[in-house]
Amino acid sequence: MEGPIIAVIAGLLCSRGIMDPLYAYPIIVFGDIIGDSLVYMLGRYGKSKPLFLAKIKRRIGLTDAKMKRARAYFEANPRKTISLSKIILGIGVAGIYMAGNAKVAYSKFISICLLTSAAQYIFYVGLGYLFGQAYVQINQYLNFFASFSIVLAIALILFFVIKSKLKKL
Repeated sequence: MEGPIIAVIAGLLCSRGIMDPLYAYPIIVFGDIIGDSLVYMLGRYGKSKPLFLAKIKRRIGLTDAKMKRARAYFEANPRKTISLSKIILGIGVAGIYMAGNAKVAYSKFISICLLTSAAQYIFYVGLGYLFGQAYVQINQYLNFFASFSIVLAIALILFFVIKSKLKKL
């Protein structure tokens, strides 16, 4: 289960008096930060060129120069890129991995993640507190938004791959 739906369910349980929001909220944020830190560390210290990634990168036209530009953007705009990666459901892991791969300072990364997660989970726990009985429907909306984000990201990648292939002709 993803963090947002767990936060919605926790909000519902808080509204029913089953959970205390003063305990639930920090645990949810802390859990999110742990997951983000693990993905960041994988991006920063993991094997930099796994074989399967090299094949995929070649197929979609992702060159070292383009990766260098992406890293430069992460270094120049860490607040924007990390926050948007966390907020836009479905692409968060890729953005957080890229932040680690771009070697954004961990202290900067964790402070941005903490602030973003704190705001994000106030929203989700509040949503669950007020409308938690509709958690199944809320989960469907969250899944739809995540799916839409993934499809949009794939469409953009395909667009740029096709565009770069057409330039070569």
